[in-house]
Amino acid sequence: MAGTFVNPYTFVPFPDAPPNRARPHGHAGRSELLSGTLKVTIHTETGVLIRGFGTEETPDVPRRADGTPFIPGSSLKGALRSLHETITGGCLRVFDSDFVPGYRDSVTVNTTRGLRMAIVAEHVSEDVPPTLLVCPDEDDPPTLHHDLLVRAAGGGPPLRSGERLAVTFTRGRPDAAYRDDEGEWVVFISDAKVRDAAGGRKRNYRAQLRRYPVGAVARAVPDEVWQDFLHAVDGADDLRTAQLTKRDPGDVFADVTFNGRVIGQRHYASRRLHEGQPVWVRLDSDGEIESLRLSMIWRHPGSVSAGQRVDPGFHACREWESLCPSCQVFGSADTEGKDTPKARQNSYRGHVRFSDAVLVKRAKSKKKKGGAGKDSAIETLKLAPLGTPKPGSGQFYLVNDERVRGNAGDPPLREWGSAADLPRPRPLRGRKHYWHTELGSSPQTYRAKARPHHSSELTTDVAFLRKGNTFSATLVFTDLDEIQLGGLLAALQPSTLLGEEKVWQHIGGGKPFGFGACTLTIDPSGSDVWRTGTRYGVSCPPAKLDVEALIGQFREWMERHCPEVVQTWPLLAKALKPDTVKADKVWYPPGDSSSSPAQASEAFDTGFAFWQQTSGTEYQKKNGKRRGNPLMALPDLADDDQELPIIDKADECDLPNQQRLPGNPRGGRR
Repeated sequence: MAGTFVNPYTFVPFPDAPPNRARPHGHAGRSELLSGTLKVTIHTETGVLIRGFGTEETPDVPRRADGTPFIPGSSLKGALRSLHETITGGCLRVFDSDFVPGYRDSVTVNTTRGLRMAIVAEHVSEDVPPTLLVCPDEDDPPTLHHDLLVRAAGGGPPLRSGERLAVTFTRGRPDAAYRDDEGEWVVFISDAKVRDAAGGRKRNYRAQLRRYPVGAVARAVPDEVWQDFLHAVDGADDLRTAQLTKRDPGDVFADVTFNGRVIGQRHYASRRLHEGQPVWVRLDSDGEIESLRLSMIWRHPGSVSAGQRVDPGFHACREWESLCPSCQVFGSADTEGKDTPKARQNSYRGHVRFSDAVLVKRAKSKKKKGGAGKDSAIETLKLAPLGTPKPGSGQFYLVNDERVRGNAGDPPLREWGSAADLPRPRPLRGRKHYWHTELGSSPQTYRAKARPHHSSELTTDVAFLRKGNTFSATLVFTDLDEIQLGGLLAALQPSTLLGEEKVWQHIGGGKPFGFGACTLTIDPSGSDVWRTGTRYGVSCPPAKLDVEALIGQFREWMERHCPEVVQTWPLLAKALKPDTVKADKVWYPPGDSSSSPAQASEAFDTGFAFWQQTSGTEYQKKNGKRRGNPLMALPDLADDDQELPIIDKADECDLPNQQRLPGNPRGGRR
């Protein structure tokens, strides 16, 4: 990679004006509207990943009763609608407007000051706050070295967080510990990954000890404190991996490994606490619990929700009588989650239906044996871990202007709610699109294939449809006008609209790894269109399916009524073209510039240093200059150069931008 990489995704900016909403045509069958069928051919340019078929041991692709592979119509409709929304400047149909990210606390004195350990007395369910026994305050709380932690197990199973211990001391420091159900002390064991990764800088792991709260009165956690806790815990890695690995809800403890050996067990982060589990609290001046956390270094919420970072006009359509262009064609469902008569009334049925896309021509057979059923259309793979999106990374997901880039603050400027959001919150960058790249078998294998260092719990066996397959689908549409039909055709065949010979579309999952690139073409000979009124014997002007002419009509209408949207089309074309970025550069932030994807090293796959170095974190001044990790933004889609540097190690430096942002406190982290 020669020291640089290209992030797998980019953003097509939102238009400067919100969607042009109008009352839909309805389903009364107005005679002048158009109905018909479109035969669509789909050619896979890379592998297409449709998960959830076969078994965990023997994964497969979707198949008909006779064994023929297919792409579900729902996958086609979702992909087409997503592109249609960008082309027409439609609403953000799939959008959590209430989303606010959470962040891990930094390690400072202020972070842990005033914290008290507490023991869970009772917790019925996540819907009800727990009650806690607060441990006595300690002027100089002791800790237990990892060697003593192992010895305390006495050759039995590893100590678990929350177990009671008998501890002996020499000069005020623990020199031995033993399991004792009536012991004076209780141990708190936390994750050791950060310490373990630090290597020589932090050679020791120490578990926290506090006196067990004998005779303490259980205190209820206030509702508002519990809601804050639930918001914070939802961002924990344990919850993400639980979904990926389908972990048994009965599994409460995780091994804690340090220096290559298991030294104890901690509680998995969860929305449900367990009797006897140690947690951390802060008390107010009246002794009431004012905060709750699962560890001393915990998480805190950002501020200013996603919905407040985008023009309200882009929020999902709510009223069926006023719909954006995409909702008028594909339909609009109530998104408030209330199954009431009003909710059903506010929904609108779409005008298009998709059949499954059935395989009609297999990719050329590979000599290599294997695959699901040894079908030349199918290939199998041990898939590398696929993480969840992280919109809280403000350096990538938010618009950062020149006053923010190269600057830093405390809290880091990447955070939602930092000084970078003053005097106005930074807006979201736009609609997320993954790059298309020409992928031979080797580059795709490097990106998608599990490497030896990946945990077996996070990797999965998958089957996917190979590059070079051809599928056929039928789309049925009813009661569209010429402009709407032109927009639908433009989403099916965007090359005609965008004036580009080669643009691809995404279908299915695994897009960060390069899966899902397809080209769609309309077969006029297998398609038909008619005036809706002819079904009822009404005399109507003839209708003709002229794809280029209808797309041309749509283009002219958009140029006249939605010029702000048309201005984004060249950038959309850039995102859809397969040669915009180099395939061998596309990777999530690597952590080793001396390695490469082919070498599949753990250091290369570890991007912690990149995210830290680009976070916009300010530290103490040196020689009169502000220092820190200057914020580095994701390149704009309009930029010629999409490459970013591979960062091996995060080091503070003099900030390129020395101008302090309004609202940023003076000083910085020590």
